[in-house]
Amino acid sequence: MLYELRAYDLMPDKGPAYLDLFRKNGVQFVTRHLPMLGYWLTDTGALNRLYHLWAYKSLDERLACRAGLAGDADWNDGFMPKGFPLIVSQRNMMMQLETSSEMLDRATAARKTVHPGQDDATPMFTPAYLSLTMEGDVVPGVELLGRWRVVSGEQPGQIVTLYRHETDDPMATATGAARHELLRAITCSPLR
Repeated sequence: MLYELRAYDLMPDKGPAYLDLFRKNGVQFVTRHLPMLGYWLTDTGALNRLYHLWAYKSLDERLACRAGLAGDADWNDGFMPKGFPLIVSQRNMMMQLETSSEMLDRATAARKTVHPGQDDATPMFTPAYLSLTMEGDVVPGVELLGRWRVVSGEQPGQIVTLYRHETDDPMATATGAARHELLRAITCSPLR
């Protein structure tokens, strides 16, 4: 399995607007084609940064999925003209899984689920924090969602770790990390 972590830097103060548009008028179109595992907005570190995680069997599957999305009129005519002007920069990292969890395994198994659009009554964010670290050791006593090694993109060989903080201190995972960001998951994100 090949995991793709994408990072979009959005215009200042436009993170919530982009996510609101995505969860109401984007998620149902993109997940027709792309296998979504996570969708998060930073709360610390690089503000207005959106991370999303996708899982593919191979580069060939990724190419086919992205070609399907490129041909989707609902995505191209409905979401892109409103959402893409809010993006300042994009980058990605292709990663190989080093350590998994039950939650990650379930999300990966259901990766081809088409997620419905949400309405105004659905909260945008889940209550628990997540943290994303670059480098650093695994922190004991904290819920580990996954740990990957970057194979292509920024800093090949780098270790990326995703934690979930429902009851513990989300700052606990910062010690020893080269970079640490707190994340808030949107409610349609499988990993939350």
